[in-house]
Amino acid sequence: MRLLSLEQASARDWDVVIAGSSFSAMFFAHGLPDHLNILFVEKGQDYSHADQIAHGWAVREKIEQRNSSGAHKEWVAFTLFGGNSNYWWGNTPRLHPDDFILKSKFGIGEDWPITYDDLEPFWIQAEEMIEVCGGQSDHILPRSAPFPYPPHAPSRSDIALREDSPLWVPLPSATSNGGSRARCCANGVCRICPVDAKFTILNGFERLEHPGAHYLLGTEVRTVDIEGGQARAVQVKTADGAEARLRGNTIALGTNGIFNAAILLRSGIKNKALGAYLHEQGEVDIILDTAKIKAFYGGASETGHGYHFYHDIDRSEAGAVLIETVNAPVSIRREQGKWANRLHLRLTVDDIPMAENRVLLEDDEPVIEWVGYTDYAMRGLRRAIDGLPDIIPDTIEDLIVDEKIRTQAHIQGTHRMGPSAESSVVDDRLRLHGVPNLFVLGSGAFPTCSPANPSLTISALSLRASEVVT
Repeated sequence: MRLLSLEQASARDWDVVIAGSSFSAMFFAHGLPDHLNILFVEKGQDYSHADQIAHGWAVREKIEQRNSSGAHKEWVAFTLFGGNSNYWWGNTPRLHPDDFILKSKFGIGEDWPITYDDLEPFWIQAEEMIEVCGGQSDHILPRSAPFPYPPHAPSRSDIALREDSPLWVPLPSATSNGGSRARCCANGVCRICPVDAKFTILNGFERLEHPGAHYLLGTEVRTVDIEGGQARAVQVKTADGAEARLRGNTIALGTNGIFNAAILLRSGIKNKALGAYLHEQGEVDIILDTAKIKAFYGGASETGHGYHFYHDIDRSEAGAVLIETVNAPVSIRREQGKWANRLHLRLTVDDIPMAENRVLLEDDEPVIEWVGYTDYAMRGLRRAIDGLPDIIPDTIEDLIVDEKIRTQAHIQGTHRMGPSAESSVVDDRLRLHGVPNLFVLGSGAFPTCSPANPSLTISALSLRASEVVT
């Protein structure tokens, strides 16, 4: 890694200046032509895997929030080299084709300006680089190539469920089951993987690094200078207060939906969608006790997906739900002879983004206004919970729902993509409307929600965006 001081970074012009160093930033840079000189500006420092295990959550951001929903809500972001890639859970499903056409198919939300087929070749690239393990090529979602590696071993409950319905499938995962990293230990402590089996920017750096890349750490991008419809430079500030102007022919913001929006707001960008439509999936945990089906012994912490309330489901009145089968950490029964007769399921629901959920600036810093999830999401969860007895091939002896809607740590929607500045912030290649050399990367560009985890799609969108830079 070629590290620079602030003085060295500001002494020259750059082909590309990129804010951030997580999925969106690094995959965007990877796709750029080799001859370009690139400067990454990262607010955090470079912590080794060992440092992260020792210090845990010490680099978590504190983001001010005004929450009027009546329910607890967290927004999770980490400031260090590699960002949230260091702390994600490693689930890598694709979005469903229906996620891209909610308006035209179901009359709700917005259509994306791209389709599933537009993104498919870039998902393939990202899956290869991340070394995703996922199994069969005839997955419910269309694929032009098989997963790079086989799925993790199913749990006993996965085996029973898959024998009953093809809508139960292996969960695509970035925790290794072959490839360059250690095999997953399946201990359920995935936030900081103890054996480094989960893909991160750190352990994937050798494959991801661009030959022209340089790095400025401990420095925050505050604003973008825009003149004559072109981004000319970024204004930056170090932790000790030093400031500088870094010039670039192309500028890319790859922090997250909260900080990308804050940078653009500070920069004087006027757009009614900027900062608005903040959203993420809702999640509830289900404990389901069965008469015969036994759980455990799967090869990863989460081993299966159920598409019963996501694939070919009516989404006009209620959200779609993706089911995850959880293998670890374990939850056991106390009845003699039935300690393993328990399924732990996680239900993840999409929602319709609302303009009232937003990021704004106060004293030049981002503040979240959160009014909560919509009834659309709640109806989706209720449909799935009520429908569980119909899709479990066993007698259910008890069903416990954790009513708390948990955070997914997915910051989405504050600079949504679309056809024009009338209703969106960026175009289909993630360029700010009216400023073609300013890219605003990441899941803040998602115009609608999906039950599927966003990290793989973030990476694919960045690879697609990088194609237009020469």
